[in-house]
Amino acid sequence: HENGIENSDEELQVAADEMRYQRGLESEAETLQWFENAHQTLASVQNALDYQLLRNKVRNSIPEDEMRAYFADHKIEFDSVDLYSIRVDSRAVADELHTQIAEEGASFHDLAVEYSQDEETALAGGYAGRLTRSEMTGEIEASVFDAEVGEVIGPIETEHGWNLFMVRAVHDANYEDVEDRIRFQMFQDLLDQLKAEADITHDLLDGEGHPETAQADEVRA
Repeated sequence: HENGIENSDEELQVAADEMRYQRGLESEAETLQWFENAHQTLASVQNALDYQLLRNKVRNSIPEDEMRAYFADHKIEFDSVDLYSIRVDSRAVADELHTQIAEEGASFHDLAVEYSQDEETALAGGYAGRLTRSEMTGEIEASVFDAEVGEVIGPIETEHGWNLFMVRAVHDANYEDVEDRIRFQMFQDLLDQLKAEADITHDLLDGEGHPETAQADEVRA
């Protein structure tokens, strides 16, 4: 309200029509039956659509200059690497594989296919994905982002076993690539700030949904 952000009846109608279209609700009867099956009412659905539209508008209203400033302050958090991994169950096996790669010229990817116990990455030659710092634990993050491309890292013990890692490429973040992520994060930070500042009360209800008349008739959050 302070910033003049609100939804018109027309916008709510469009959102409702899109919701019905996505669910294949072509008639009034089908829509009312969906309400019943989903334990919803017209008012509850309208409130949900209103809330979602407002969230989108608030998120999209974050000024670009503030987003670019956020990126400048947090750029390191958005840098990423193409990371490969081999996971085995003992330090001895990990050391042996490290020796084969570093001293004997064995292929990291072939050994991942043959030995890695991580089913999600083994068949892809150990490829764990393009990962940012926040997607790694502290020790792995420090080792990975300090390593040279192609260098074998580890063994490092994790909760799942012993890992060798290798970086195939380092990607310095640029604003355009992470703009949506910055907007999302700044919006979440705004929500956290508003929740921390808000004074929220809830009426205690009796079994019939009426406010109780006990000494404490509110729960404060």
